[in-house]
Amino acid sequence: MRDFPNSYTTQDSLAGIRDGIDRCLAGARDEARLHISAPDVSAWNVRDHLEHLLLSDRKVLDWVTDALARRNPETREDFPREIGVSLLARGSIPRGRGPAPEFTLPAGMEPADLRNGFEELGTQATGLASRVPELDACLRTLPHPVLGPFTPPEWLRFLRLHHRHHDAIIRDILEA
Repeated sequence: MRDFPNSYTTQDSLAGIRDGIDRCLAGARDEARLHISAPDVSAWNVRDHLEHLLLSDRKVLDWVTDALARRNPETREDFPREIGVSLLARGSIPRGRGPAPEFTLPAGMEPADLRNGFEELGTQATGLASRVPELDACLRTLPHPVLGPFTPPEWLRFLRLHHRHHDAIIRDILEA
């Protein structure tokens, strides 16, 4: 991974993702809050934000797991766009800057499905913790629709930031 200012190690990113998944699981268990919305804060309600995180985490963690199972390229395939480098360096995602990719749009998932999904993701993220050296050495990339291609460690940093971004929005919805 590039040396980003204020960067986290891959292990730190995985711990942050695991914490984010745990918060999402707790949120999915609190069914009374799932339908709370605050249109001045977000067009999505709490459940929508959780579902979006589930769908995006699943896509990325599945790709990371698959990338580790494939032969590692000798050189990095591609690099993030300047905006991607900037976002990872900044350590936060600004609000309202880009639309969510189609495959991560919420469709009204049932609370039980959210809980099951986050439990599975928690297991997957925990399993990756023992593979940090492999993750750090992996040069394979997967493009983000806006930010450009990320390696597994960069994707994990992004997921950690993505969780913090949506945690803040959910908090603001609940406080509105």
